Amino acid sequence: MAASLVFWATPMLLLAALFGRLTWMWRLAVRLWERVHPTPPATDNVSIEQLAADLRRLAAHLELAYHVDQPSKMERLTAAALAYDWVLLSACRTLDVTPPGEAPLASVERLEVEAALAARGLDW
Repeated sequence: MAASLVFWATPMLLLAALFGRLTWMWRLAVRLWERVHPTPPATDNVSIEQLAADLRRLAAHLELAYHVDQPSKMERLTAAALAYDWVLLSACRTLDVTPPGEAPLASVERLEVEAALAARGLDW
């Protein structure tokens, strides 16, 4: 019985050790590949024209969601307001305006951000 256990356990342990070495070598190869071929850094700045178009589109969608009586109106309003806030905060980063906080913005904060962006020349 003990010989049978040793007979089956030894190959299993050797296979596990070999697999551990292979994963280590695979991670090393991936790191070397990433060092030779680095991924380009992603920027979150969007053009001013695209920001203005997004703000116009989202403001119209928010207004439409407010006036239309549909099922799950509150969820639609919340999602539209959150998307609008994200674009406002992106515009703040692009135009170097200090944002009041993180999304979701309160109504007063949203109005202050809109006024600051309008003062910087963003028209939507």
